[in-house]
Amino acid sequence: MPELPEVETIVQGLKEKIAGQRISRVTLNLPKIVRSDLKEFLSSLPGQVIERVWRRGKFIIIDLSRDHSLIVHLGMTGQLTYVSSAAPLLKYTHLTLQLENNDLHQLRYRALRQFGYIRLVDSGQLKGVESLAKLGPEPFELTLEQFIHLIGAHRGRIKPLLLDQGVIAGIGNIYADEILYRAQIHPRRPADSLTPLHLKKIYHAMREVLVAAIEKRGSSVQDYVTSDGEAGEYQRLHQVYHRQGQPCFRCGALIAREKLGGRSTHYCPRCQRYIVYTMKGARI
Repeated sequence: MPELPEVETIVQGLKEKIAGQRISRVTLNLPKIVRSDLKEFLSSLPGQVIERVWRRGKFIIIDLSRDHSLIVHLGMTGQLTYVSSAAPLLKYTHLTLQLENNDLHQLRYRALRQFGYIRLVDSGQLKGVESLAKLGPEPFELTLEQFIHLIGAHRGRIKPLLLDQGVIAGIGNIYADEILYRAQIHPRRPADSLTPLHLKKIYHAMREVLVAAIEKRGSSVQDYVTSDGEAGEYQRLHQVYHRQGQPCFRCGALIAREKLGGRSTHYCPRCQRYIVYTMKGARI
């Protein structure tokens, strides 16, 4: 699933190109991706001007001129691209918005697996939309002190906690693995066992990894592409994600992979050692 760096890359690419453009025509090939009244969706969009494109967590928000907003969720395989109207229509393109700049360009939503969706809402009701209202703070909005208090207040294991969108918005499986590797913290460590120094390392690793991934336009591991339809580059810099069985760049130990909370988790067993203390002593 596209995570914060991928969604932010798409938003940055789109807002430079589609803000100020008018939607002239809507073509919907898969009605079930629309999670709002279908008739209103199809009748309201033509004629509206795109005023702003922004991100909240893993959601793309497109504000329109008639106090409407589109909420776009890419699901597992979704793509949102700005392309020439003459470009071939790829299979699994579910929605096309024709833009009124001499009808030269379109905004296309495409997804192989149909887990994503698009929803039209009144802009004034955005904060009340459940999928947005339940999101935690953005990673870049948190101070170190706020992060330490936020994570330290939980007892769950640190990786599932980073993945919990109600705790922090935008981090997914790829970047949770990369963040914890950089911080040298085992993904199974309980949050309440982490010292302020541990949490400081995670905080700075989180910011550094996300910034670097945005600079490289995200990770194209499977279906993700930028708004231009191009692949990202950060997957070339992954330290642990999808590198199971390969040597750690830091110490040479083989990267391990296991299931944690139903998700594949990648880590270095040497750099991210987890010591469990028992009545009989310590074991690793």
